[in-house]
Parts: sequence; C-alpha cells; structure tokens
Amino acid sequence: MGDGRLDKRAKILMERFTANPTASIPMACRSWSETCAAYRFLGNPDVEWQDIMAPHWAQTQKRMSAYPIVLCLQDTTELDFNEQEAETR
Repeated sequence: MGDGRLDKRAKILMERFTANPTASIPMACRSWSETCAAYRFLGNPDVEWQDIMAPHWAQTQKRMSAYPIVLCLQDTTELDFNEQEAETR
C-alpha cells in the first residue's frame, strides 16, 4: 500500500480474518483497540479494496502459471428455505 503503518495493519487484519473467516470484525480481532484500528483501516480513504486484494491476485496468477489450463469455476447456487416447515424430532 506504500505506507508501512497501513501495510502492517493490513497484515494483522488478514491474519485475523484468515484464522476465523466467518467471524465478524469484533470477533476476529483480539481486543477492542484492535477492533477500532480495523474499522479505522477500512474507513481510511487511502485504503482501496483493490490494494487489499492485489497480493492475493498476484499469488493466484503465480500459482496458475504452473499449469497449461486452469478452470476458474464459480458456484452461484442459491438455496431458499423460507417456505419450508421445520420438523422437530
């Protein structure tokens, strides 16, 4: 990102989110101050989502380059259980 402080915060946040990918930001962070820092980081006008994703994209391209063909599949399945009745046992 070009700023050592932002780079350090991004690394910490990615480690936290990777360790618990389904957690909310407060649950992923280890303290209230880290949670506040996460929200400041995400609200910083100098932080763009493309900057956060750039290392992932670069590593993905590097891994893909080892293969002659790579399939990029996406599952767009949607399940709707709103009209289903619940069974209790």
